[in-house]
Amino acid sequence: MRRISLILILFFLFSCSEEKSQHPINQQRHAPPNRSEALILTVLPIEKINVMYEKFLPLKDYLEKTLNIPVTLKVSKDYESAIEEIGTGDAHIAYLDPSAYCEARYKYKVVPLAKAVMNNVSTYRSVIIARTNSGIDRIIDSMGKRLALGNLRSSSSYLVPVVTFKEVGINLKDFSAVDYLQQEDRVALSVLIGSHDLGGISESVAERYIADGLKIIKTSEAIPQFSFCASDSLPSGLREQITRSLLSLSAKQHGKILSSINRDFTGFVKAEDRDFDVVRIMIKNLKGDDYLEYGKKTVKVAILPRYSAITLFDRFDPLMRYLSKKTGYEFKLVIPKDFEDFVKVMRNAEVDFSYQNPYVYIQLAEEGSIKDILAMTIQSPTGDKFRGVIITRADGLIKDIKDLKQKKAMIVSYRSAGGYLVQKLFLSKHGINADKDMKLIEGNRHETVILNVYLGKVDAGFVREPSLSELKEEINMEKISILVRTPYLPNWPFTATKRTNPGLSEQVKKALLELNDQKVLDAAEIERFRDSTDKDFEQFRKSIESDVFKKN
Repeated sequence: MRRISLILILFFLFSCSEEKSQHPINQQRHAPPNRSEALILTVLPIEKINVMYEKFLPLKDYLEKTLNIPVTLKVSKDYESAIEEIGTGDAHIAYLDPSAYCEARYKYKVVPLAKAVMNNVSTYRSVIIARTNSGIDRIIDSMGKRLALGNLRSSSSYLVPVVTFKEVGINLKDFSAVDYLQQEDRVALSVLIGSHDLGGISESVAERYIADGLKIIKTSEAIPQFSFCASDSLPSGLREQITRSLLSLSAKQHGKILSSINRDFTGFVKAEDRDFDVVRIMIKNLKGDDYLEYGKKTVKVAILPRYSAITLFDRFDPLMRYLSKKTGYEFKLVIPKDFEDFVKVMRNAEVDFSYQNPYVYIQLAEEGSIKDILAMTIQSPTGDKFRGVIITRADGLIKDIKDLKQKKAMIVSYRSAGGYLVQKLFLSKHGINADKDMKLIEGNRHETVILNVYLGKVDAGFVREPSLSELKEEINMEKISILVRTPYLPNWPFTATKRTNPGLSEQVKKALLELNDQKVLDAAEIERFRDSTDKDFEQFRKSIESDVFKKN
């Protein structure tokens, strides 16, 4: 009874807040509040409305006190409503997840203020959950099962989980059912009671249900935390004042305010719009919506997408920030959806610099899309070279190279050096024409190739040797056998395109060769860059058969 009474009281308070937000002084769309009007704060309905209101009520009171302005707290009906409210001025500030922020920024030019900090980091992760006794232990076990997700505009309960599945070659059509339950608690409870076999939610919500019988079978890469943003109609001075108030919150002095929102909340840090580019790239590659922004001093760097967009962003965004600091320009990643899209971007001269495998470099250099090599990658333990492998099922029938004839094999791409070309050249020296003697299928990513071999959907796979470590947590690698290790190829070059300013190219080359920031190097999984010219690729170019270039 006491719990029911509390819920009724909260509902009454929320209803009063809703009535207050409809007061005439708050119906001036796009009009910023003055000191006698209420500042309207809207938050997403991640959980039940009464729960969200209770969570943010202490923060509302804190902002009223520090800003000396009345604050009306509003829990939006749904994601769509929250985006529209902050965009049209019906709300002045909003607490949005990364996907919702990107959409609101694109449509309404909202201004980022501050990102949440949980356990001293301003990022968070999504997870794939299952029941403890479900028998589902790895993400690969999820195919054919019933999946529960949240809202289609949610990062944590839709975008990131779907991308996480796609990273290992699993699409929504591979599930027997996919349902959208809107709120993350509903997803967790549905999995717990057995209505669904798996769910995608944020790690922090999942942890609340671990003791009840949930388990986490896959954790995503980190993305930016939820953030506060402001309507562009709000005066810059007031935006700065709100930002200072949020940044002043600390666990030591304001622990109750922060823990009310989330027990792991430790404060806020200033948000930059570029922090959310990784989310924009995921949205573009998954949904086709292009929310990416480039300013007048933006320098674009295209990365050949041998791995997923979120993996590549995590690896190379620190390098972009390093180059930005060294040159005074804003360097941003361009991660095309696949190899063919990368080539299209390069041929259309849409970027200033590029990072690609040696085979794609030779093709693009031959046709003039690439102008200069600036540096070559050095990686441990192979230095300035790498090689490919041909993999099969350990329990399969292929035990020798000759067994590959008339078999089905998955390659990464016809433009992949380590996932097609080097294997083709190797097999040709052993009397096998891969294009004619085998049935080849493109997988577009190394993970997809490995997964299809593991599942027995193809007889063999052509991949870059280091990529075998990418799925070691998802599949039992003892079931994968390496049939062939190819000769080595020259490593990936960092290059300037035909549209690049020569002076900027020299700055970038100098910065790459001087790079010794271990955090940047570790993130990119390289040891360093070394000076390089086209001569480093002469022998490789000679080894390529002329008919290979017909694949363009």
